Amino acid sequence: MVNFSVPTSKEIAEQARNLILADLRCYDSIPALAKKIGTNSHTLKNVFRASYGESVFQFSRRVRMEKAKELLLSTNYTIATIADLVGYTEGVNFQAAFKTVVGVNPGEFRRRGVNDEWGVNVELGMVNAQDS
Repeated sequence: MVNFSVPTSKEIAEQARNLILADLRCYDSIPALAKKIGTNSHTLKNVFRASYGESVFQFSRRVRMEKAKELLLSTNYTIATIADLVGYTEGVNFQAAFKTVVGVNPGEFRRRGVNDEWGVNVELGMVNAQDS
């Protein structure tokens, strides 16, 4: 007999989070992400916010910008390459999103270098969660 269990709210939220984190280059719309999980957009948005305290979009953008900050400070990749690595096909869109989240454009962020105000720990390859 086949078990057709319905995923719990927590499972839906975790699946969405895991799919986003698995490949930052892949930028799914909320409807596409919901379809991959087997739910609808409305449910996904509600359970994700209830589970993580931020929207799917906010989470996705935040983790992409955290990774971008790490790459800007720890590699010599071009800004266009970093944009691509974090799921932006258009450099202009990446730069605008980065400036909105971080407060400066990626080039300025890189020029200023490692600074405690950025919340980036390059040695460990980690970004502090408080930096959003």
